[in-house]
Amino acid sequence: MRLDRVLVFSLAILLSAGLAGADYKIVQQHHQDGFSMMGQNQPPTDEEHVTWIGDRKMRMDQGSSSTVVAMDAKKMFIINHDDKTFAEVDIPVDLESLLPPGMAEQMMSMMKFDVTVTASDETRKVGEWTAKRYDLKMTSAMMSMNSVLWASTETPIDTAEYFDLFSEVMSLQPGMESMMEQMRQIDGYVVSQEATMSMKFMGETTVGSSDVVKSIEKIDAPAGTYGPPADYAREDFDYMETMQGK
Repeated sequence: MRLDRVLVFSLAILLSAGLAGADYKIVQQHHQDGFSMMGQNQPPTDEEHVTWIGDRKMRMDQGSSSTVVAMDAKKMFIINHDDKTFAEVDIPVDLESLLPPGMAEQMMSMMKFDVTVTASDETRKVGEWTAKRYDLKMTSAMMSMNSVLWASTETPIDTAEYFDLFSEVMSLQPGMESMMEQMRQIDGYVVSQEATMSMKFMGETTVGSSDVVKSIEKIDAPAGTYGPPADYAREDFDYMETMQGK
């Protein structure tokens, strides 16, 4: 999963109230503007993203990849559907053990974020939910991002339960602890967000994106949802390739 996708995706699925004994299927529409980076043009993309949340487990489907967190098994599965492979990561994640010696400290210094979340009294209707506005700002030596988030307390998802799961995914990203701490200030599930991200290390490349939740459905997840497909081959986890979306 690319860093830009992980950061944008992380803002689109913040949740709010009641997981016990149920699976929830969350469908959202994701858009990313076209941009130029390192001499290459990236066209605009539009994708449907699906998140499943169950009892101490979660699955996120994004394009040709899926990420599964299985708390009871203490495993995270990174699944590549293009080549029918998957990799396992032990949780809680020990980022230092996944990188060459010294690289974790270097990445942490570059990706240390200052994060602020500011609540507003402004509200609006997003689909069937009444949502309140929050403004998120993130800055580091490598990048900055400004986002407008619309969170609703009218959804059936539990924020605390969700953060336990999603924090494991974000622990693969250096510097994300401060973002996750600030996000806990948000009351409700983010049903819509618009973000603008500037990547300084890519020559001030700016990327705009948006995400809107289309539905939240209480439904039993299909068999095999919270694990890799039986016919996929296991590979060793390569942190750098995964972060580059390979």
